[in-house]
Amino acid sequence: MADYRTILVPYDFSEHSKKALETALDLGRRFGSNLHLLHVVSPPIVAYPTMGTTAALPASLLIELREGAERALHEVAAAIENPPGTVKSQISTGGATAETIREMAEQLGADLIVMGTHGRTGVARVFLGSVAERTLRLAPCPILMVSAAEDEARS
Repeated sequence: MADYRTILVPYDFSEHSKKALETALDLGRRFGSNLHLLHVVSPPIVAYPTMGTTAALPASLLIELREGAERALHEVAAAIENPPGTVKSQISTGGATAETIREMAEQLGADLIVMGTHGRTGVARVFLGSVAERTLRLAPCPILMVSAAEDEARS
């Protein structure tokens, strides 16, 4: 039987990631695991397709996004009742989300990644991509993909 001492939970505040956290907590309680919540803040870019250019938003906005995410993720971690082991939260800024998740899993020596997936298909997947799919290809450990029920995802 696998020993999941460290579980990494990429968390984007969506219903899917909330469901993934619930699943990670259930597993963590069974195995006495430590949980590590990770939120990746990607710098927003404004695209001007008619002009063929992009522009990065001001650095001050990225700082605000990071600080807001830190507060929100800390609140999520602090609200966990009866945690299985230690629960830590971390914000990462910049970089590709899937690559950042892989790097964090390697740094932590994670035994499992539990992450939400939106289950996008078709055009939405082409344009928005799939962080879950890219993470699956890069991950140094097993991944458990969790999707919220259809009615939960819409609320």
